Amino acid sequence: MEKYICTVEYTLTSPTGEVIDTTAGREPFTFKTGEEQVIPGFEREVLKMEEGEERTFTLQPSEAYGERREELLETLPKTLFQGLDLQKGQLLQGTTPEGQTFLVRVFDFNDETVTVDHNHPLAGMPLTFKVKLLKKEVVS
Repeated sequence: MEKYICTVEYTLTSPTGEVIDTTAGREPFTFKTGEEQVIPGFEREVLKMEEGEERTFTLQPSEAYGERREELLETLPKTLFQGLDLQKGQLLQGTTPEGQTFLVRVFDFNDETVTVDHNHPLAGMPLTFKVKLLKKEVVS
């Protein structure tokens, strides 16, 4: 299968119309197909486009960041979060024993425990993209 380098301008909105991300006011976004640099549905839809074309499409969770999974909620002792001013929805960065960094969102907390959410923040959400394909070139 041919691979492409695609350059796009885009605006990503939530189901309520809130802008989640956009290239407006920034450089266009460039990615290489077949490299898992973007979510699968986004790559598929952009590959259907011709240079200069503008298109709006909505991706279901299965084509984007997946469904929310309750098993990705983890309750930990609050002592692990000493010195932090915790707030619901707050993003925290952690490190695995192997040295890999990861992000979690504070789901809930009390005096004893903190429940963190390992789901991607956009999991379970249909995402609408307005995209303009600026350039699409075959990679040799």
